[in-house]
Amino acid sequence: MRFAISAVAAGVAALGALGFAADAGAAPSGVGSAADTVKDLQADGYMVQINGAATTPLSECSVTGVHPGTTVYVDIACPST
Repeated sequence: MRFAISAVAAGVAALGALGFAADAGAAPSGVGSAADTVKDLQADGYMVQINGAATTPLSECSVTGVHPGTTVYVDIACPST
């Protein structure tokens, strides 16, 4: 009985880790502008929320962080005008 509970717990932990890995896949990799990142995420079907002040066009801003989930939050930094 004790072995069965441990096996079930290990299986649940493995599935949970796979679920987090799938979420991490939402974050695009590579270099590009914030506009490129937002476009790629939306093309993959994600809702995107921008975190930061877009004082210039997104094409001039860089991505400083991506937080995957149902809505992907993209942190940006833009050059000062």
